[in-house]
Amino acid sequence: MSAPRFASPASTSLDELVQLRSEASVLRRRKRFRRDAPRSGEIASRRLGRGLDFAELREYQPGDDVRLIDWKVTARTGRPHTKLFTEERERPVFLVIDFRSAMRFGTRGSYKSVLASRLAAIVGWTAVAARDRVGGVVFTDDWHADIRAQGGRRGLMNVFQSIMHGQNRVPRESSITLADTLERVATVAHPGSAVRIFSDFSGFDSHCARALGGALAVQDVVGVHISDPIDQELPRGRLPLVARSAMSRDGLGRRFFVGTSTHQRDHATRYRREMQGLSVSFSRGRHRLVSVSTEDALLDNAALVIGATSSAMAVSTALMEPDGAHR
Repeated sequence: MSAPRFASPASTSLDELVQLRSEASVLRRRKRFRRDAPRSGEIASRRLGRGLDFAELREYQPGDDVRLIDWKVTARTGRPHTKLFTEERERPVFLVIDFRSAMRFGTRGSYKSVLASRLAAIVGWTAVAARDRVGGVVFTDDWHADIRAQGGRRGLMNVFQSIMHGQNRVPRESSITLADTLERVATVAHPGSAVRIFSDFSGFDSHCARALGGALAVQDVVGVHISDPIDQELPRGRLPLVARSAMSRDGLGRRFFVGTSTHQRDHATRYRREMQGLSVSFSRGRHRLVSVSTEDALLDNAALVIGATSSAMAVSTALMEPDGAHR
């Protein structure tokens, strides 16, 4: 997929986020789900009744509606069978966009915060096309906005406005942690909501892990981990780095040099360890995690995210089935 052209790798605009609706349409057309898979943005709950689409046949179970018995199959097999239908209903989609300091960085492609905004826009437009309500949370180091889920374009446009505010805000202090935001999302999103978190998950700790396994356990959560190539691997050569702990009031500090083989090895090891811990925490919470990079094309990244959200909905659908708890 070829990426659309953007005005700046360091910032986005309201017009740009609105125009990404066309990219969302391209992805929807190219993505072909199986007949029995739920569509993005919808819960397909297997219920006995007059649903929207026929799903399958199964042997009759006590409590099934006798009006839905398939008498032809019953006569042929000698055992009563019931028709099963899918019934689709909307649910809120919450977009959580991280604009903390660590996200305002990028060496290739774009800033991580910009990629997060663009991917959130594509996911948001996909939800609007599915007639879902859209809301979310946008947060910086010292500010956050809670956006109530609304139908049509209203909810998504409110998210876009908050993205603009978060992007233009200059943090004065660091008072909001990732754990604070995850706990907040759990309170503003109704149980069963589709929560999509766009972040590099810097500062992910045991409090965040507990939120994923506790307060957010009743949500359909997909974490979109956004990284820059330098997050994973330091470039070769000696690069000057000013340690934050060594910074003085005048902005000067002690300089270190990174890029040696030892620094590269330690950096890569630390990244793998952090990613492993993040992956384990999402798995324990029965959530999904997908990784994207700022150096990859936007539509390629978006396809990964849309695929992960579709898989997550298939999992949540299975858990909602009447017999799912017994599997």
